[in-house]
Amino acid sequence: MNTTSPPAVMAEGLGFTYASGAGLKRAEFALAPGGTAAVEGPSGSGKSTLLALLGLILTPAVGSLHIGGTDTGPLTPSERDLLRRREIGIVLQDLGLLSFLNAWENVAAAFGPRFGRHRAVARDLLGDLGMAELVDRPVAELSGGQRQRVAVARAAVKQPVLVLADEPTSGLDPKNADLVMLALRSCAAQGAAVLLVTHDRGVAATCDRRYVLDGGVLSPASMENVRTDSARKENPA
Repeated sequence: MNTTSPPAVMAEGLGFTYASGAGLKRAEFALAPGGTAAVEGPSGSGKSTLLALLGLILTPAVGSLHIGGTDTGPLTPSERDLLRRREIGIVLQDLGLLSFLNAWENVAAAFGPRFGRHRAVARDLLGDLGMAELVDRPVAELSGGQRQRVAVARAAVKQPVLVLADEPTSGLDPKNADLVMLALRSCAAQGAAVLLVTHDRGVAATCDRRYVLDGGVLSPASMENVRTDSARKENPA
């Protein structure tokens, strides 16, 4: 009997094009539970569209998308919303934290308005991410790196199948960037597949897989291509 777990996320011929012609032309990949992947690419290459499709915010125009073994194609809008809430954690570039709540309340808010009953799990998770002394601190008083870790904790608190992160280390100093990546790797260690969009090659290099999105087409980044591109950056003609 085959007991192999299905991929946490699998995209086949995934695409969505806006009226302007921008968007995602084709993406094919699979990521296992506990795996990490980085997507790099220039502005306008389709990275935001890819995240919106994987986060079930957009419905693919072509191709198929499976999340935790569930084919999202036949799902109704309400079923897609339910799958997103249960199985997908998203770390937005603007974080989307609620300024009138403290750190643990922002994490517990992932469960909905009656978040008080989830106080213990939220506080414990923040403690695991090195923020035990800050759980009661208003998020407005936290540093950028601390707020990023709160956002990661909020995405991870429901133990989702998939965690998506949009430029999670943008604007952070190296120390805080390392702490945020440690938090994301903690999500993977708990069994979530983690896919992040980044412009930071150092961050991308820490992931199990690297992809390049250019002209709306997602391709694996071979190590030879990575080395060649890095050499061009260091030694421009």
